Amino acid sequence: MRPSEPLALPALEGEAEPAGRDYRPIADYAFLGDGHGSALVARDGSIDWAALPRFDAEPVFSRLLDRRRGGFFQVRPAEACTVTRAYRPGTMILETRFRTARGEVLLTDALVAGPPSGQGPDRLLRRVEGLVGEVVMVARHQPLAGFATAFPALRLTPGLVDMAEGPSLATDVEFSPAGEAALARFTLAAGAARHFLLGDAASAAQELPGFQALLDEAARRWGEWSRGATYAGPWREMVERSALVLKGLTYTPTGAMVAAATTSLPEEVGGIRNWDYRFCWLRDSCLAFYALKKHGQVREAQAFLDFVLGLCRGENGRLPPLFDITGSRGMAEEEVAHFEGYRGSRPVRNGNEAAEQHQLDVYGQVLDLIHFHHSIGGAVEGPLRDTAIALADLVAREWREPDAGLWEPRQPEQHYVHAALMNWVALDRAIRCLGAREHWLHERQAIEEAIRREGVHPVRGHLTQVMGGEDVDAALLLAPMLGFPLDDAVLERTVDAVIARLGHGPLVYRYKTEDGLPGHEGTFLLCAFWLVDALLALGREREARERFAALVAMANDVGLYAEEIGEAGEFLGNFPQAFSHLGLIHSALVLDLYEAGGREAVRGSYADRALRETRNRLAPSPPPRHPPGGAPEA
Repeated sequence: MRPSEPLALPALEGEAEPAGRDYRPIADYAFLGDGHGSALVARDGSIDWAALPRFDAEPVFSRLLDRRRGGFFQVRPAEACTVTRAYRPGTMILETRFRTARGEVLLTDALVAGPPSGQGPDRLLRRVEGLVGEVVMVARHQPLAGFATAFPALRLTPGLVDMAEGPSLATDVEFSPAGEAALARFTLAAGAARHFLLGDAASAAQELPGFQALLDEAARRWGEWSRGATYAGPWREMVERSALVLKGLTYTPTGAMVAAATTSLPEEVGGIRNWDYRFCWLRDSCLAFYALKKHGQVREAQAFLDFVLGLCRGENGRLPPLFDITGSRGMAEEEVAHFEGYRGSRPVRNGNEAAEQHQLDVYGQVLDLIHFHHSIGGAVEGPLRDTAIALADLVAREWREPDAGLWEPRQPEQHYVHAALMNWVALDRAIRCLGAREHWLHERQAIEEAIRREGVHPVRGHLTQVMGGEDVDAALLLAPMLGFPLDDAVLERTVDAVIARLGHGPLVYRYKTEDGLPGHEGTFLLCAFWLVDALLALGREREARERFAALVAMANDVGLYAEEIGEAGEFLGNFPQAFSHLGLIHSALVLDLYEAGGREAVRGSYADRALRETRNRLAPSPPPRHPPGGAPEA
C-alpha cells in the first residue's frame, strides 16, 4: 500500500467549503459497501458518491462526477488540520482522524445493509467523536436526486433533514439552511460524539437512537465474515482487504457481483472512455468466484453460482456478457449531458451498451465455473447438467465465428485467440464434468489445432491477439492458468512480447491496437497480476515476486485499487475495481502454491490449483445449500 502520509487541509473559507471544490484524486477515496449499495469517502471527510439502496441506483451524492452540480455530504474541522485514516481490521468500517492545533476527532463511516430480502433501506452511518481538546466542526449536507439538473429544496425540522425524493438525514446536530445545502457548525469536546444517519425517510428518525447498536452489529458481522478466511500467508492483510472489497461489491439478494462501484471515472482524463461498471459481468464474476472460494468464502461463491446458473437457464441460447444485479438485460446506455464529468471527462454514462455484444469467452468461463463446482464436490445434475450441455453444444457449433472480444472494443468482430482458448476450455470442462461426447472431442481438438496453426506468429513464435495477426494482447497471459497444452517456448515468447510491447515497469497495458475509440487508456491492473501468474508458470519466480511486491505498493493508503493506473502512477477508471482485487488475491495464492510445489503446483485449471493445499491455505470445502436468493448476509 502507499504510505499513509497525513493529508494537510487548510481552514475552511467562511462557514463551509464552497461548492466547486476541486476534484480529488481517485486514490483519495475509500469505499463503503454493504451488499446492497455503495459510497465513496474522500480523505477530507466528503462523501462524493453514494448509490442507495442498489449499486445501480441513481446517486444521492455525485460530486465525484461534477464538482458544482453533484451532491455531497462533508464532515470535517473548520480549522486547518491533518488527516489520516484506516479501515477497522477485518471490516469495511472507515475511521478518519483529524488533528487540529486545538484537538483531535475521529470520524467513523459505515454502510449498514437492509434486511436480507433487499427491500429495506441502506443506512449510511457517520459518527464524529472528540478525542483530545476541543474542535470546531462543520457538516454540509447537499444531496441531489439522481442526475437532476437542480438541487432539491430541503426541509429542516429538529433532528431531521428531508428531501422530496430520496433518503432523510437523521441527526443530533442542529442544521440550518445555507443556500442549496443544510449546514451545521458545532464544537466537539473530548469524550463527546455526534451522529448522522442517512436512511429511509419513513424510519431514519426512529433508527437514530439505535445508532451504536447498528454500528456494533455491522462490525460484528464483518469480523465474523473475515474470520472465515482460509489463507494465512505473507500477504494476508492485502488479500483480506481485497476479499472484503469483493464482498462489498456483491449484491446480497441475488449473489451478483458488480464490476465496480462507480460509473464514468475515466480511463483517460478529459477523454470519452468513461463507462458504467455497476453491473454484473459474467467473466469478472466467475474469476471472482474462484478468488472468494479459495479464500474460504464459500457462501458468497455458492450464491453467485446459483445466480449465474439461473441466468443461463433463462437465456435459452446465447449469453450476453453482462446483466444487471437482478439478472435483467435492460441496461440501455444514456449520457448525462449536463454533468461535467470527473475532471472534465465527458460523457457521463448511465447504463452500458456492451450488454448487446456477443463475447464467446463467456461460455468457457461459465463451464469452467461448473467444473470448479463439480471438482470440490458439487453435483452437476438436473437443470445444471442441461445448462452445461447446452452451452458446450453452442460452443461446438459457433467457435469458428468472430466475436466482440473480452475488452469490448467498439469495432467489427474478429477471431480473437483468447476467445479460442476459452472455447477450448468450455469443451474441455464439459468433457471432464459430463463425459466424452464425440462432437465435443472433435471440436476441442480442432480448436487446439487452429490456435497452433493460426494463433502463433509464424516468425516470432508467440501467441497473437487475433488469428493470423501480428500483435499481442495481455489476455494471452491467461493461457497457462487455463490448462491449455501450450509449449513452454511459445508461452515464454508470449510473455516476453507482452513485457516488451505492453509493459511499463511492473504495469501492463491490455493492448495497443485500434479499438474504435479516440484517445488512449492507462495500464490495466488485472493484466499486471496475470503477468505475475504467467511468470510463475515459467519458473521465473524472482521476477514474479518483484512485480507482485511493486503492485501491492501501488494500492492506495487503505488498500484499494482502481481499474487502471497511468504512467505517472495516478488511478484511472472505475473504483474500486473487482477485477483488480481478484487479480491480487489470485496472484497471492499462486505465489503460495509456487513456494509449496514449484511450477507444477501452479499449472492446470482453476479447480486443479484450488484443490492443492499448502501450509498457508486449505482447499475449499464442499458447497453449502441454501434457497436461491437467500444468500446469508456479511
